[in-house]
Amino acid sequence: MNDLELDALIDSLSLDEQISLLAGSDNWHTTAVPDKSIPSMRVSDGPAGARGTSFTGPASANLPCGTALAATWDPALVEEIGRLLGRETRSKGARVVLAPTVNLHRTPVGGRNFECYSEDPFLSARTAVGYITGVQSEGVAACVKHFVGNDTEFERFTIDSQIDERTMRELYLVPFEAAVTEAGAMAIMTAYNKVNGPHAADHHELITDILRREWGFDGIVMSDWFGLHSTAEGVNAGLDLEMPGPPIHRGAKVRTAVDQGLIRVQTVRAAARRMVRFMDAVGAIADGGPGPETTRDEPADRALIRAAGSAGMVLLRNRDATLPLRISDLRTVAVIGPNAREGQIMGGGSALVNPVHAVHPLVALTDRLGAAGVTVEHARGAITHRSLPRIEGRLLSPITQELFATTAQMHAGEPPTATRTVRGFSLMWSEDPAEGVPLATLALRSTATFTPDVSGEWAFGTTATGDSRLLVDGEVLLDDADRPAGGSFFGMGKSELTATVVLAADQPYELTLEYERTSMGMMAGVTLGAMGPLTVDLIDEATALAARCDLSILVVGTNPDWESEGYDRLSMDLPGTQDELISKVAAVSRRTVVVVNAGSPVSMPWLDEVDAVLFTWFPGQEFGDALTDVLLGDVEPGGRLPVTFPRVLEDMPASEHHPGRNGVARYLEGRLMGYRWYDTMGRLPRFAFGHGLGYATIDITGATFDGTSVEVGLTNRSDRAGHEVVQVYVHRPDGDAGYVAPADEPQQHLVGFAKAWVPAGATDTVSVQLDPRWASHWDVEAHAWVAAPGHRQLRVGRSSREISVVLSTEV
Repeated sequence: MNDLELDALIDSLSLDEQISLLAGSDNWHTTAVPDKSIPSMRVSDGPAGARGTSFTGPASANLPCGTALAATWDPALVEEIGRLLGRETRSKGARVVLAPTVNLHRTPVGGRNFECYSEDPFLSARTAVGYITGVQSEGVAACVKHFVGNDTEFERFTIDSQIDERTMRELYLVPFEAAVTEAGAMAIMTAYNKVNGPHAADHHELITDILRREWGFDGIVMSDWFGLHSTAEGVNAGLDLEMPGPPIHRGAKVRTAVDQGLIRVQTVRAAARRMVRFMDAVGAIADGGPGPETTRDEPADRALIRAAGSAGMVLLRNRDATLPLRISDLRTVAVIGPNAREGQIMGGGSALVNPVHAVHPLVALTDRLGAAGVTVEHARGAITHRSLPRIEGRLLSPITQELFATTAQMHAGEPPTATRTVRGFSLMWSEDPAEGVPLATLALRSTATFTPDVSGEWAFGTTATGDSRLLVDGEVLLDDADRPAGGSFFGMGKSELTATVVLAADQPYELTLEYERTSMGMMAGVTLGAMGPLTVDLIDEATALAARCDLSILVVGTNPDWESEGYDRLSMDLPGTQDELISKVAAVSRRTVVVVNAGSPVSMPWLDEVDAVLFTWFPGQEFGDALTDVLLGDVEPGGRLPVTFPRVLEDMPASEHHPGRNGVARYLEGRLMGYRWYDTMGRLPRFAFGHGLGYATIDITGATFDGTSVEVGLTNRSDRAGHEVVQVYVHRPDGDAGYVAPADEPQQHLVGFAKAWVPAGATDTVSVQLDPRWASHWDVEAHAWVAAPGHRQLRVGRSSREISVVLSTEV
């Protein structure tokens, strides 16, 4: 609709109808005004896929995580992934996907680092622009999050991120600015945390002064879920939409604030107008309401996810050209590790989706190597769970789930309101789970036959957002009714309660899991985990296998127990005994390849003991095939590190100030985040920002600068084609033209990059377009970007520590 039509529609709404548009109606929908033909609009979580309204609903494509996408250093490929996500969002009847997450990796242990892109604002910005452009080309809006300073899960609802102006402008705001001014992002989500005092959702300077007036943003600003803490302050700051609904701080409270003169009628109208204009722009009004939620599963989509997964894998070490594997040299291969049989394709938290399928490393390697006559054997090697793992489906009969509208209905022995068959005991809802079963009062009973595969003492554990009981053959084993909340389901659920019982192998037992909703948080959920007795020493078993095979491939890493929304990691160490496992396997193995399946850096005390290390991140549903493609050399390991890998956690520049004290997180390291600190201080990282090896040998042979771009010569000295990611960093000498560098002045920072494909034996050139602000800095006194005259060095290389050519220029 045009502006005249829009204004006429808005002016036809009563004040109360306008106010109703400023809050959701439930977890995933905006509020409709049916009499004025304004329907509800659905939003869906991202960025690992478009989940829709239910954690257990129609399956979705599972995409590589944020760090995996940034590790490709390929915005064009990321744009293709964005288009896929846009199509997925449409398939869930939604018009907004809550993605991407563009907060920076201030530390290597942030719980949601895997959702974000990089420690570098320029790389994050270029990745975000590609992603948003792709998503929005499919007629849906990308909602960029979390604006701003949401870099830790520690006290995330209340922590005050105190960031000085220059650091804010040169680092933390950069990807958000590019998302708005270059990609045309249509929606922004505010962060949970405070920013220099006010909550982000109440922040007039950020939302109105910077986002709207300075950057020209004309989309909608919404709160994170339960991230709004005010009525008048949020509306006056420019926050359009409180989520989820029904409203807590809006609705009747806004009307009261208007009547008291705390909010102007014109302010409400402006926000309502933005909401309706947005809904019209994304097609939500033409849709007439949310569409059905369906599953897409196209061969082309699987191929794209597979290609993106391998493109982000980073080869960190490759001694004596161990990779790619030469199948002719192999007869037996040991595939060892807790992430081999079930690879971790995504991290935990709101980014979770129910994947259409998943290809795991052990299956893919067995299929590919087995077809060539190679015998593949497996050993688990280590236990890494933080909570007891899910019960394997092969040990369970189909699970019957009975849903009740109330607890009283279940306890009275009345028939359930709904009955269905489900795939697992672990369940989570953010909407009513069935017709006639309200989320707020639901109860359930799930039953199945469990046939253990080993005799001995089995451990069972439950977590829940209410009260749960587990019965084994009718006898109560677990009852958590008296336990307080805290520790699961984003802090809304109880910590795990465990107990053991002796069971006999191959004997069937009836498991009954009962759940009663007591929490009034945004979701309901219950999980049941189990683990049988260990009949062997896992490390001994793995080393014995490794000793008799030609090659050991260790697939190790983290999982959603350790990398998730809701909490940060406490250490970079691999969970459990994995570090010990790797060392002991390497000591007996002829050749050892370590595949690290994690979303963030891990310490590697065994690095010098192994032959090759490949870092895969959480690469999405095609993990196994993408990994096998890289290990066998069908494709290049195309990734380069988007973050610095420290040697020890204490090396990180924010270590003295993280995670915060007394409700405040002081960003006292300033602009010296990540590689900027390591390069400035001369501290040696484990692996430098931008590092990554390929199978081809490509040299940077020269470079020239024309004022806006750097032309770089490349020569491939090998007999196979390969990738090179050319990176350009800028250095401003201290003392030049009277310049005195501040204490947090980085020695250099990234201002351009390009990914090139060079044929075998060929010489080529690649043009690296520089950031238009490559010679500028934020001037606090002028409150503007300033290009100060003087000397600059442009450093061209493969990483922040591997520089091949230095160009001098004047500004």
